Amino acid sequence: MFGHTPYSHPDGGLRWPLEVVGDGWSAEWSSDRPLTGRVELTGRLFVDIGSQRSDNPIRVRGRVRRVQLVEQRIEHTSSGLRAVDGTERLTEIESTPHRYWSNWDTTSTEDHFQGTGVLLDLDLDDVPATKVEFVAGAVSVDGPDVWVMDRSNPVLLHLDTRSTPPRVVEYLLPLTIEPPTDQWTRRVHADRDGCWITSRYEVFRCDRARDGTLTIERVCAEGGSSVLVDGRLFLVGSTYPMLGFDRRYGAVRVDPDAHPVRMLDNERRLVPIDDPATVARVTAQPRRADKARGADDTEWVAVVGLTAQSPDGTRRRVALDVQTRGVVHWIQPDPYADPANADIMARISVPNPRTRSID
Repeated sequence: MFGHTPYSHPDGGLRWPLEVVGDGWSAEWSSDRPLTGRVELTGRLFVDIGSQRSDNPIRVRGRVRRVQLVEQRIEHTSSGLRAVDGTERLTEIESTPHRYWSNWDTTSTEDHFQGTGVLLDLDLDDVPATKVEFVAGAVSVDGPDVWVMDRSNPVLLHLDTRSTPPRVVEYLLPLTIEPPTDQWTRRVHADRDGCWITSRYEVFRCDRARDGTLTIERVCAEGGSSVLVDGRLFLVGSTYPMLGFDRRYGAVRVDPDAHPVRMLDNERRLVPIDDPATVARVTAQPRRADKARGADDTEWVAVVGLTAQSPDGTRRRVALDVQTRGVVHWIQPDPYADPANADIMARISVPNPRTRSID
């Protein structure tokens, strides 16, 4: 993986984190030499929840041909329990047990065998067909209007809850496809005229006309965590120092932003907010993109599907069957004609050659 610094191995020497990509799969591999290009490896693939160094790992899909329970001998040590390498035994099973594999709580004081995982035989040449479907990732509500954003794809749904079931309109937006994650990659903030869409990279404005046409425009090429307070959009950065993971340097100190709270003003410029009361109010707002609460206290949750929980505790799944494909009007900014860039254009533009008159 490019741009990652090596780490010191307990056995001595350095290890470079590499990403190896095969036919329908990808994995992380620690090498004792820096390598690029093709390589031949022999081994097994295993899940490592604590890794994820790759920026965009390939999601492996295939047909499960065999499932085996892996059991290992667990021994007591001075520091707790540990699985003994080389003691693995396999048992054929029909399906993966539903359990937390890292939980080794036991009342036994003797060494014993315990399930530590499963071994799958995965056929990568017989991949089940993928059904293209909307995966809900973010939701926001304003009155009867519910806006739901796909977790990865630039697909926005508008639900009109005044009808039963809600009328669903799909809008295909001129945005990038983001690498799929287990949470949202964009946020949506509803208001009476439409909604804001934000990500770590940018801010877009979506206005919905009475005929249902959606006008979308990028208003800012900066992004971050966002909240909507009293109709104003705020971007919220870091307010205190922390330790972050840098792909090049590992754990590093990250200082707070000079202006942790910025507001998009009427000219659609980000202006710093330094008033302590406003900063406290904005930073106190909930910032989960997958939950929203309506004026009637109904809680909407967008996690793969969409659910609505009424104040009495009744929870229902909301069907997202698209009834209409909405019309999208895209306003594309022209940086060359933007008056704010006139000084730059003056420096980089080549004047037209003068025409010479012929007597």
